[in-house]
Amino acid sequence: TRVAAAFPTRNSSTKSSLHAGQFAAGAAGLLAAAGSRRVLRPGVHRSVRLPASTRRASTASTVAEVEIAGLVDGRFPGSFTASPQPDFLKRRLEVWDRLWQKAQAELQEKPKQAIQVTLPDGSVREATSYVTTPLEIAEGISKRLAADAVVALVELTEPVDDSCAPCVAADGEDDEEEEETKGQLWDLTRPLEGNCKLELIKFDDVRGRDTFWHSSSHVLGAALEDTFGGHLTIGPAVEGGFYYDMYLGEQRLSDANFQEIEKSVQQLRQSNAPFERMVISREEALELFAQNPFKVDLIQRKVAPGSMTTAYRCGDLVDLCRGPHLPSTARVKAFKVTKNSSAYWLASADNDSLQRIYGVSFPSEKLLKAHLRRLEEAKERDHRRVGKQQGLFFFDAVVSPGSCFWTSYGARIYNRLQELMRAEYRARGFDEVITPNICSAELFKRSGHYQNYREDMYGFEVEGQEWYLKPMNCPGHCIIFDSRPRSYRELPIRMADFGVLHRNELSGTLSGLTRVRRFQQDDAHIFCREDQIKSEVTAALSFVFNIYELFGFEFSLALSTRPKKAMGSVELWQRAEEQLQQALEETGKPWSLKK
Repeated sequence: TRVAAAFPTRNSSTKSSLHAGQFAAGAAGLLAAAGSRRVLRPGVHRSVRLPASTRRASTASTVAEVEIAGLVDGRFPGSFTASPQPDFLKRRLEVWDRLWQKAQAELQEKPKQAIQVTLPDGSVREATSYVTTPLEIAEGISKRLAADAVVALVELTEPVDDSCAPCVAADGEDDEEEEETKGQLWDLTRPLEGNCKLELIKFDDVRGRDTFWHSSSHVLGAALEDTFGGHLTIGPAVEGGFYYDMYLGEQRLSDANFQEIEKSVQQLRQSNAPFERMVISREEALELFAQNPFKVDLIQRKVAPGSMTTAYRCGDLVDLCRGPHLPSTARVKAFKVTKNSSAYWLASADNDSLQRIYGVSFPSEKLLKAHLRRLEEAKERDHRRVGKQQGLFFFDAVVSPGSCFWTSYGARIYNRLQELMRAEYRARGFDEVITPNICSAELFKRSGHYQNYREDMYGFEVEGQEWYLKPMNCPGHCIIFDSRPRSYRELPIRMADFGVLHRNELSGTLSGLTRVRRFQQDDAHIFCREDQIKSEVTAALSFVFNIYELFGFEFSLALSTRPKKAMGSVELWQRAEEQLQQALEETGKPWSLKK
């Protein structure tokens, strides 16, 4: 359910929206879609001259010339044949060693001052800036804590000279906004820089688990690079583990390669290779990854001239990464390659096809075995398996991929669920509406879907005019609201909709009923006055709790605040956020803040 706070004028031309289903305060105009695609820049092959002021070099030379290989329209330039232990590994390590030597010399020149480190229990530990690490603090408390800690959260209590300002992340496909927090996740082996508050985080914390899996993705990437010799792209932690994408030209990987990959991972784990972090300039990043067109593309798009970024090394792998990471590869006690698939660079079918390898890891074999056992049990309950066994629904990948065929038995369940939701909507004062499945491009240009979401929509031309199948109900409901002058006395207006939606999801992402191209949802929007926000969100939360608890769903609550890209005044957002927070607090349920 989305709640829209409307402030009608005489012609009802001014509106603002509040997305309460995701607990985010809203602002003016038609609702805009979330996702966007990056525009690829043409690749280049050129020499880059690196000035001595931005280049860390241990030689007497003042300028380094590097041949940079970029992508061409999202594709690798020319042909490529991968081979094990490629030559570019040696060259990249030579550049890293030179830059690392200079970086360590600069670290030694940092001022070494006495600082105080405050722990969560209020106790204070004495330390030295640019010398003492969180791991050393942990070891001073207990060996067990030092062994169990995965990452640190550091909140500086006084400003320090930041060597990575402005420092940008260049390790992902999307320009996602990072959550604003009081502290910064920090490598256990990275020296502290000033007076600070310190929290040591273990694997059982989601922040520790994500760090553990992100580090494991680097271990996987190192194994893939050494074993197959392809060009790595990105390797994030995801729900249930991690993956790494690699460009191998025409070569394809399969489950027959899993054992070979795991053997290489085992060797790296046993080597106890440290994770090393280094702040580098844009020019240094281009020099490091000059022979990887995909990394060059990321650097050119994400790291502006004059900006800094970070890179990490573990074993022979050097990668763009914001971190943080584990102290060493030996911390990864249990590792399993789980599956493989194909993916497109930047999720665009116009770009090169990549080989994606998934894995999962744990700090003990016991935890890995328990995880694999749960996965086997989940297979027995998989809705795709149950649906086929009971003859409820099926998919035909040739006729209509990602669109479900419901049998008469499945339709009975589907219709009963819809009857339930209709009754619940009526009881809560919602009016059901029906909007067109096909709308002109002009509507989606007004809503922002056209500019930000067009690649995920189904479009076509009729009589020279551009049309699209609707991917969301938001614009249609706004058109209904704007169809005549409105009075504040009419508010709140609650619209419910079971309309058919279509989204052009990539074929590789389709998964049963959880990721489809054609679907219906019990979708609703509420148009209300600003002073009605709290009561409407409270009612919406009660609606959510009632349905989720009826079906035994587990859920968590989070308050999302104003993003960097937002419509409407800051003051309006603040007032709306205050009401959202009040509504959450009155539920008596735990919730978190997501800035």
